Amino acid sequence: MQATGLPWLAVTIVGPVHQLQIINPSRNTPAHIVEIPKSHSGGVQSMIWDKKTKNLYLATLNYLLVWKPSSPTQITILGNVPGATTIYDLQLDSQGTVWGGTYPLGAAFKYLPKTKKIDVFQRVATDTDYVRRVAVDSNDDVWLGTGSRNPRVFRFSTKNPQKITEIPLPEPKRAGFVTSLEAVGGSIVVSIDNVSGQLLLNPKTNSWVGSVDRVWSGRKLSAVNPATKQFYNVSDGQLFATSSSTWQDQLVGKLSASAPLAIYATSSQVVVVSSNKTGLQIEVFRLSSKSVQLVSTVALARGQFVVQSLMSHSDGNIYVGGYMGHGITAVNPDTGKHWTSPSEQNAINQIEGMIEFNAQKTYVGSYGSADVVRLNSNAKNNPEGYQRLVRLATDYEQSRIFAWAKNSKHVFFGTVPEYGRSGGVLGAIDPRTDEVSWVLDGDGEGFIRHHSITGLVADEKYIYGTTSVRNGYGLADTEGNAKVFKLDIATKMVSWSVAPIANCGALYAPKLLAGWLLVADLEGVSVLDPVSGKLLKKHRLTNSRNTSYRPGWKNADLVVVVENQGKAVHTAAGTTTAIDFDSGTLATIGSPQLKSQFGTRLTVTNSGRVFANVEKTAIAELDLQPIASQPKKPSA
Repeated sequence: MQATGLPWLAVTIVGPVHQLQIINPSRNTPAHIVEIPKSHSGGVQSMIWDKKTKNLYLATLNYLLVWKPSSPTQITILGNVPGATTIYDLQLDSQGTVWGGTYPLGAAFKYLPKTKKIDVFQRVATDTDYVRRVAVDSNDDVWLGTGSRNPRVFRFSTKNPQKITEIPLPEPKRAGFVTSLEAVGGSIVVSIDNVSGQLLLNPKTNSWVGSVDRVWSGRKLSAVNPATKQFYNVSDGQLFATSSSTWQDQLVGKLSASAPLAIYATSSQVVVVSSNKTGLQIEVFRLSSKSVQLVSTVALARGQFVVQSLMSHSDGNIYVGGYMGHGITAVNPDTGKHWTSPSEQNAINQIEGMIEFNAQKTYVGSYGSADVVRLNSNAKNNPEGYQRLVRLATDYEQSRIFAWAKNSKHVFFGTVPEYGRSGGVLGAIDPRTDEVSWVLDGDGEGFIRHHSITGLVADEKYIYGTTSVRNGYGLADTEGNAKVFKLDIATKMVSWSVAPIANCGALYAPKLLAGWLLVADLEGVSVLDPVSGKLLKKHRLTNSRNTSYRPGWKNADLVVVVENQGKAVHTAAGTTTAIDFDSGTLATIGSPQLKSQFGTRLTVTNSGRVFANVEKTAIAELDLQPIASQPKKPSA
């Protein structure tokens, strides 16, 4: 605490650099910027401050780490949680023990600072892979919120973690998450996906006793004041004081922040931290005057987003979507000039895939509600230029749109389902009206039953697609092999659906070339007869096997460089290959044995220039005729 009464802040940002920034609110730049070793591309999943020991505990991937003010430039790895890939929602009990949730273990773990030991407990339920939310109440009972199937609440005592009590939701849900979980006064406050407001749970009886209908923005709230039994929260830019015993609200005043990141209260003031274009905004609300006394801003050190999607555009730019990003950016490969969508647009978040229909219209798939967004290129600097056409999560329980295709009249999309669900949908957009013309969901089972749609290509009469047996997170893969399908656009009837490759759970990036249908997998490129779906040839291009990895949604990519020249580029498993089908030759551009390796995102310009993601945050143009390569025939 400084003389101003403002707390220092620990801030984490998305990306592989500058993940932890320590803020002195009296300065307009960070006091310390710390890189996180072994970091997740999304940065830090959770952190908790122990004011007694002055330890800041952090989680990234399955690693538990600690930062100390006494060594402000260092991060220490305390250990990892065996069997977990992700750690969620760190909390402390009264003894300073750290508790957290895990995926895919579906279990809680604890870290005891005295012994420096991490213990993992039993899975709370057989149908639970996620424990995303954790709370510890005043009696040192641990509360867990789960998903993605059958979300509900569990509890146990810190003295006996093996004795777990299950508490179903008042209205059970087939899929979704407990999105927030707080011990507030004598109640447990629970938020659920797609349920407005907050539910109240009585911990003495393990029964649901009501709800708070007014939504707390971001589900953020201050600690309860022991003297007044009140806590503070924000809704629509208004600050409220809420009683933790009666749950009655008192309007305190107005703020400029509508989406708080943190709320800190004393007996005389409330500090609300929110984000702005350059970093943080800190508002100090004086309770005696019922007004904002001070507004200060802090410019955070810039981070970097990991490349999640690429698209070349007829305007000469390469458009990019970032992992856990908000909006869309572009770079001109010749001038290096950058452009980014306005921060005020609220339609586009993480982009899994996108497609240009013409110079005026681009369609984007925004995760995590499978939103179809139309970008008006003539108004791309105006928030009004971004229009959400449909939210596929609402009516079809879909999560992501990886697959896009077009012909002269329509744009087509294919999806991956929501967490805990199986079966993607196939849909069409009429660009003349920007309306979704139709969606095929197989009566809720998926267009291709219990398969995700990973790739599409279309001509004027047919849509060709590829699938993956990978379902939404938290659900096991569908048994069997990935499929390739052909749909008659006019009749919406499937002409054929085949599984051409044995022991292959995912196929990607279908392309039409010289009367052939090409599809990609981890091993290489397969050539199919588009009339019958018959496998004609398989070209092995990598040293990997499809069985080496769990089927995914974008683990390989394929682009046709110049259609009338029979050239294509395939990338998977760190190996990128330029293929000339006309001459029967190929050249390896990148591989684990070479200095350069590229990712699984490719895009090609109208002139035949190919770009790929490289080193997580960068884009490279591929040299399709390496001087050092010796042409050789593709191997079967």
